[in-house]
Amino acid sequence: MSYSIPKGDKKYSFAEYMAMEEKSVERHDFYYGELFAMAGATAIHHQICQNINAALINKFKREGCFVSLEGVRLELVEENFYLYPDIFLTCDEQDKKNNLFKKFPSIIFEVLSESTALYDKEVKLQYYKRIESLRYYVLVSQKEIMAEVYSRIDDSKIWKYQTFESIDEIIEFDRLGFILPIATIYDSIGFEDIL
Repeated sequence: MSYSIPKGDKKYSFAEYMAMEEKSVERHDFYYGELFAMAGATAIHHQICQNINAALINKFKREGCFVSLEGVRLELVEENFYLYPDIFLTCDEQDKKNNLFKKFPSIIFEVLSESTALYDKEVKLQYYKRIESLRYYVLVSQKEIMAEVYSRIDDSKIWKYQTFESIDEIIEFDRLGFILPIATIYDSIGFEDIL
């Protein structure tokens, strides 16, 4: 997804944000009083998201987990920072009780675009790493075959970084008992469509 820059100097309270989101056709990220409208995505972005979403649902739905595809808010800082990741998975019992937003994801996927790459790789990464329940953060390119995976080591604050750049590779999410072939991520997308 891409973002439009907010106009004006108005700051919104969390209550105002929640009330506006309930009525709005567009979705907005909320960052310390500022609203950022989410713009549309490319067909390739959407296909990649659908492919990952289907793989997660196939594996985790029977386990009572929740998979969000571009539509559910994630709370990063209570009443101050909320956003809509492209895809995330939560199996936490506490998240089952909250219908407005989730707080305890175990894996988050963001599909990179030119307008969001820096935001996804720097700002979101910084905040996502603070989520104690998060085990994996995955950045997926829509311009080339490339997935960047940040994996939390044990329950520490140390993260391992890996890249996957071949269609034949498989990402192993050991702590979740889940594997995701790169071929699955890019299913129905040819190189001619990506470049």
